[in-house]
Amino acid sequence: MGSLTSLLYTARDSLTAQSYGLNVTGQNITNVNTPGYVRRDPLLETRALGTATTGSVVATGLRRATDIYIERRELSALGTSSAASEHDSQLAGVEALFNDLSGTGMGSALDNLFSSFSALASNPNDPTTRAAVLGAAGAFADRANSLANALSDSKNELLKQAQETAAQINEKANSISELNRRIVAAEAQGQDAADLKDQRNSVLLDLGKLVDIRTIPDDKGSIIVQASGTSLVDGTDVRPISVDLNADGSLKILSNRGSTSTEITQFLSGGKLAGIKEARDVDIFDVASKLDKLVFDVGNAINTQHAAGFGADGGTGRNLFDVGPTADGAGRAIRLSAAVAGNPAAVAAASDPASVPGGTGNAVALANIWKTPLSDGRTASEGYGDLVGGIGQRKSAVAQAVETQNAIKEQIQAMREAMSGVSLDEEMVSLTKYQRAYEAAGRVLSTVDELMQDLINRVGR
Repeated sequence: MGSLTSLLYTARDSLTAQSYGLNVTGQNITNVNTPGYVRRDPLLETRALGTATTGSVVATGLRRATDIYIERRELSALGTSSAASEHDSQLAGVEALFNDLSGTGMGSALDNLFSSFSALASNPNDPTTRAAVLGAAGAFADRANSLANALSDSKNELLKQAQETAAQINEKANSISELNRRIVAAEAQGQDAADLKDQRNSVLLDLGKLVDIRTIPDDKGSIIVQASGTSLVDGTDVRPISVDLNADGSLKILSNRGSTSTEITQFLSGGKLAGIKEARDVDIFDVASKLDKLVFDVGNAINTQHAAGFGADGGTGRNLFDVGPTADGAGRAIRLSAAVAGNPAAVAAASDPASVPGGTGNAVALANIWKTPLSDGRTASEGYGDLVGGIGQRKSAVAQAVETQNAIKEQIQAMREAMSGVSLDEEMVSLTKYQRAYEAAGRVLSTVDELMQDLINRVGR
């Protein structure tokens, strides 16, 4: 009788365990298309009933099918890919500013300016030709102003975007902190926290697109999240980050704890925030600096030559542009000089007073500045070509980086999907396996019941 009772309990335990396996498998199948869902594997263990040959079975819980190393690689790949994509997107905007295909770009403005000098050399006595010089000079100054202001606006906009990204990072960090608290509490009470861990993993993947992160788990189910070399989340403690400006105008990334702030800019290496910083503090700063240098050199070269000539009114020593004392900010500062504005006769076409008003020597010299090396040994044409070509090279290199990093990310995501994703074929096999085992345990239970009933009937006779 004792052996039958033991067998009865064994069958009961098997029914319970196989039922648990069926439930877990059903959960996997149900969530096959759920974003962020990680496949569960039921854990079944032998439960000894006294000897090594009479053990039963018990469901001890489930295991999320994850690999910490693949997860870390995915977070790293997400950060690198996101940084490259954001960098590429911002560079596309910069490249569009220098698009001369419509004939209204900086290159066209330079061409028109020096073409107007050539036209002046051919017809110095024509007031319309002189007025055209002033128009072309004004258009050049306006285009330089427009480009420099657009680049400055881009820097301001990217500062705003960086601050908004920091706010999103802090929001994700707070979510992870709360999930850490709930996971620790659930596991301390012996409850399953797999769904909470899935939620936390989804938040981590979103966070990894914003900033470079690394996770370190502890034995309580909580995790530490490091971002740019500092602890962003430590259990339930959050150290928010913020974005400020350095004295030179570049972005400064800070990790804050209470009233104490630590700069972590140098450790920023991935995510949208890194892409924004790279585009703003490297590319846009460099392009703006080169534009200022070009405008400063061209403006001063023209001013020097123009001041040496004589206008139709006999005046001399007048600049064509107001440029400013230094190259810094020259793109925004340049204006058509008040000494010539609205006065075509002030355009200095003659090279000496004796040739006024029909002299052309200075107009020829002004036209030749286009092919004369400036302060850096490059002509105005070459300088502008270097500027535009440099932007194109940057854009091409970053676009290639995007393609490469996306390929790496997709490869790692495929590895993670193979490890953690739900395969309907495999789940159907598991479903059949647990179903057959459940049916077999039911038959054992039925057989034991019949044997016990038969035994009771025999004893009762």
